[in-house]
Amino acid sequence: MKPSDQDLTRQDEDISSAEFETEERQDYRFGNWPEIAGLAFTIFVVWLTFAFTG
Repeated sequence: MKPSDQDLTRQDEDISSAEFETEERQDYRFGNWPEIAGLAFTIFVVWLTFAFTG
């Protein structure tokens, strides 16, 4: 189901708690890998910064 533009601009305060919980469950299907990948990328960028700036 593709969200409409109206759905994309709704704030958390504009939706009911049931809708919010449903949305949170849908977001969880990715698991924790985006956070782990982001942390690994951040560590890599920090390492690059210190490795090439002395």
